[in-house]
Amino acid sequence: MKNPIPDGFGELESCYEQLMSWCDVLQAIADFLPCHIDESLCRRLSRGLIPLLLTTHRLEEHLVSSALGLIMEVEELSDARERRQAGRLFDHDAAQHLVFTLDTLSEGRCRLSWEAVGYQLRSFFCSMRRHIKSEREIVRLLQRAMKDEPPSRPPDADAQTEAA
Repeated sequence: MKNPIPDGFGELESCYEQLMSWCDVLQAIADFLPCHIDESLCRRLSRGLIPLLLTTHRLEEHLVSSALGLIMEVEELSDARERRQAGRLFDHDAAQHLVFTLDTLSEGRCRLSWEAVGYQLRSFFCSMRRHIKSEREIVRLLQRAMKDEPPSRPPDADAQTEAA
């Protein structure tokens, strides 16, 4: 029996699109340091980042983590869920530090060097892009499993299996 694809995957993808867009903005800020700081942009990002991230994490927990059994063995689930939870905690902590930095930039009182600010921005958006890429792949596998389609295997997977 086929399982319906939850409507929430569309909402999750919207969150990913917005986060990816914000990663592009953070990259632009990092690229133009110290020449130009748009204080109002920093304020908007700092006000919206944590709520967006929390919504995204809530959707991931509800839609993705709860459905991992469709694509993983029972023995793997506990470790996978723990790793996912640890990743979300890391993302949240990094976002809180970034929000503080964006707030201080918007107020003109940042005490970090421009190199440190750039490093913090790049660290966050690179990590977030990797996270989203990984989550999108998991969602794709879940959607395929929900449609009762077998996951695609790399062309050389059979050869590797036979060689083992």
